Amino acid sequence: MRCESCGWWFASNDTWDSSCGSLPNSAIRILTATGAALRTFSSEPDEQQLAALESEIEAHLLGRGSSTAWAALEDVTKGVFREFGYDARVTARSKDGGIDVIVDHNDHGDVYAQVKHTKNKVGVRVLRELIGTMAINGATNSLLVTPSHFTRGVTKEQALAAQRGFVVELVDGGRLLASLNLAYRRNPPTITEVMAVAKPTVELIRGEVDI
Repeated sequence: MRCESCGWWFASNDTWDSSCGSLPNSAIRILTATGAALRTFSSEPDEQQLAALESEIEAHLLGRGSSTAWAALEDVTKGVFREFGYDARVTARSKDGGIDVIVDHNDHGDVYAQVKHTKNKVGVRVLRELIGTMAINGATNSLLVTPSHFTRGVTKEQALAAQRGFVVELVDGGRLLASLNLAYRRNPPTITEVMAVAKPTVELIRGEVDI
């Protein structure tokens, strides 16, 4: 669901599993959901900047192109967080310690975002460096953002890190483009655009019901 006036949206996922039921005519129902509101439909950065950045991301998804818009990508990443209602700031670009954006989160404190603007796949080494920075600074949550893709080993390393209390969300070029289209617009998003970015994670209902 989405509001045509303010951009508030709600997404849910309703699943049924009859194999877990303890009775022949019953099933387990699990309903998860998530929701948020975009504070504004921002027009920043300007259209020329945004078009150049989107062009680079599309090229990087194909393993091609240059990486000249790295500063704009950091600013846009910060802007996406702000459009979703978070306080976010870009770090000093020459002294960031690998961290490009810091988000002030009510539950998790400082959430780090590292932006790797490259056409090459981002590998395990970059993820390990980010986790090291998190450990040194006492952070538990972060995002690793790239306009390209991640290598296969990154997701395995991500799972191992989560087991040790370091949660790293991976944002590849496809999800980054969807986030830009969701935040930098003048009209409310479609449900397809919302679902390309959001994942229903809050469990509202779990129980056995008659069928």
